[in-house]
Amino acid sequence: MSRFAKKFRVLSSLCILLNLITILFPVTKRIQENYADLTWKQTDYIQSAFAAYIPVFREHAEELRSVPPGWILFFMVLPLVMSLIAGIWGLTGSYRQKVSSILSFGVLAIYIGMMANISYIWPEAAAGQEYCRGSACMLTLIFSGCSAAWAAAALAFTPKNVKIAEAYIPQAEEIRQEQTEKKYNIRTEEKQEVQTEQTQGVLVGRIGIYAGAEINMADGEWIRLGRHPDNHLVFADQLNVSRNHCQIKWDAGRRKYVFRDYSSNGSFANGSTDCLPQNLDVDLDPGTVVAIGDENNTFYLR
Repeated sequence: MSRFAKKFRVLSSLCILLNLITILFPVTKRIQENYADLTWKQTDYIQSAFAAYIPVFREHAEELRSVPPGWILFFMVLPLVMSLIAGIWGLTGSYRQKVSSILSFGVLAIYIGMMANISYIWPEAAAGQEYCRGSACMLTLIFSGCSAAWAAAALAFTPKNVKIAEAYIPQAEEIRQEQTEKKYNIRTEEKQEVQTEQTQGVLVGRIGIYAGAEINMADGEWIRLGRHPDNHLVFADQLNVSRNHCQIKWDAGRRKYVFRDYSSNGSFANGSTDCLPQNLDVDLDPGTVVAIGDENNTFYLR
C-alpha cells in the first residue's frame, strides 16, 4: 500500500544518506610495529585523484599517487554521488517512483565491489607492516545494505499499475461513433428514448467480490465504498481498499457520475496508471471502468 511504500522509501533514503558521513572514517589502515597506525580516508584518495589538476591536493596525495584515479572515481566518488541523488529523490519523490530504489541497489553493489577489491590499491607492505580495511568499509556496507532492504520493501508495497482488460473498454468503432455524434450533435430517436428513460445509474461489478452485482443508484444518491462496515459496499479483507475509500453518485440531470476519492492507494479510470484526484468531485461518463485500489476490484458505470 502506498503509505507503507512511502515510509519504507523514506527510511531507505535516510540510510543511503548516511554513506556521506563515511568520508570521515578511515577506508584503509596501515599497522606497523612500534609506530602509530596510519589511516587514509576516502577524502584522501579523492584528493589524490584530482592532484594533477588541483595543486593544493598534491602534498596530501604523495603516498597515494600510485592508486589509479579511475578506481577512486568508480568505487568512492560515484557511490557518494548516487547516495546523495537517491536520498534526495527518495525523500521528495512520490511513493511510486523507483529511481531511488534502483540507485540504492547500485550503491550497495559498488561498495561490495570496493570491499572485495580494496587490497588492489594497497602498496607492497614493508617488513613489520600490514595493510587492512578501515571502519568506513564496514559502515558503507551496513548503511547501503539497510537502504537496499528498505528499498526492496518499498517496491513490494508500491501498488501495481492498474490495467483493465480490453474487453471492458468500448471498441474502436463504438468510440468513433460516439465522438462523431458529440461533434455534430446527432440525436437518433433510439438515443433520445434511452436518455429519457435513464433516470438512475447502475454500478456493475466486473472483477472482485462484487463481480456480477448490479447496484441501482437513484438521482443524487451517494454510494460509499470501503473496508469499514459503515459503507454501503464493504470490501472486507481487501488490503488495497482503504477503510473509507471513495463515494460515487449519479447525476441524472447531467448524465454524469460524480466520483470522490479519499483513499491512500487511489482509484483508477479506464486502465490509467494515474490516480483520480483525491478529495475532489470528478465527473465520469457512463461507460467508464473504475478500479478501486487496484485491478482486483473494478466496476463498470452503466
